[in-house]
Amino acid sequence: MSLVNAANPFAVAMDIDAAGLPFLKNLEPPAGSKNVEELAAVIKSAGVPFIVKGIMTVAGALKAKKAGASAVVVSNHGGRVQDQCPATAEVLAEIVEAVNGSMNIFVDGGIRSGVDIFKALAIGADAVLIARPFVSAVYGGGAEGVACYIEKLASELEDTMRMAGALSLKEITRDKIRL
Repeated sequence: MSLVNAANPFAVAMDIDAAGLPFLKNLEPPAGSKNVEELAAVIKSAGVPFIVKGIMTVAGALKAKKAGASAVVVSNHGGRVQDQCPATAEVLAEIVEAVNGSMNIFVDGGIRSGVDIFKALAIGADAVLIARPFVSAVYGGGAEGVACYIEKLASELEDTMRMAGALSLKEITRDKIRL
């Protein structure tokens, strides 16, 4: 954690799925699954709010909460970690309900439009993360491509909010969608 502390971040995140990568298990000490106590020690050593990414179950979210995480990212890494992994939208509601506002819930995976952002927020996510589409945007158009994609998302989200009768982000609620 000395690198983390030297960077003076406002928060730290850890991708729990990466611990299963074959080349990481050969490290000394080996990377791998952490029990609550081990995860709590990592979180405490960070000294700043800690986010655990790769959560796909209620049990995983509750484990992160018990260990002291400030937030989780509901993420299936685009389904690349395990075959037949559910979509994040399929598990998001039950995770949101289980943590009951006790920690922040972020979500990624398959979010490509303003409508997708609206749905994730309506299900209960505090925020969405989008990565892969920005790779295409930056390689296809550099800074202008990224700006265009952001404008597209914002416009679609604004249009969806208007059509659903949500005048602010706080008004995006579960009753505005059908699960």
